[in-house]
Amino acid sequence: MAEGRRPRAATEEKRKRILDATEEIMLKEGYAAVSSRRVATAVGIQAPLVHYYFSTLDDLFVAVLRRRAGRNVERMADALASPEPLRAWWRLASDPRGTALFVELLAAANHRPALKAEVGQIARDVRHMQMDALDTLLGEYDIDALEFPPPLVAAAIQGLAFSAVQDQAAGYDTAPDEAIAAMDRLVERLEDRRMQSQR
Repeated sequence: MAEGRRPRAATEEKRKRILDATEEIMLKEGYAAVSSRRVATAVGIQAPLVHYYFSTLDDLFVAVLRRRAGRNVERMADALASPEPLRAWWRLASDPRGTALFVELLAAANHRPALKAEVGQIARDVRHMQMDALDTLLGEYDIDALEFPPPLVAAAIQGLAFSAVQDQAAGYDTAPDEAIAAMDRLVERLEDRRMQSQR
């Protein structure tokens, strides 16, 4: 059986530039501003070339999601295995750029079934990874898993980060800075307590 040919470096570089431009448009103007013409202009190519690399806008959005999610799944696994898992997880979850892009991808997914299915699968995989880690970690932080079960803790961390960062970016007067600062303090106390118990 013949081996599949590897994509040429120039092809990969052009795909990367298209994905980078799409992310930037989404972050600055929202997902609705993404079009093959707008992306092509940002990259400096002709619009039909965008469709050469990504047949449809759905394919383009899914590729943006997969590229970002691939990195984030690896970073989440590293965070959960790090010496300070809750701190590393919180930093990752509250990253403004990553959260802002995910907000746009979620909004686009409401209108694009292929993207919605992809978002759902990634969300399931990441949440299961988090809950599996919390099965062990909660005891290390002296958190009662019956009172605060892994699904609650995972949803609380991700949900707070998502809400606070989204409100910060939008400039909503919902005290997101105070919420983030309070979570920072809580994580600090939990990490200190875990370190003390491991001595």
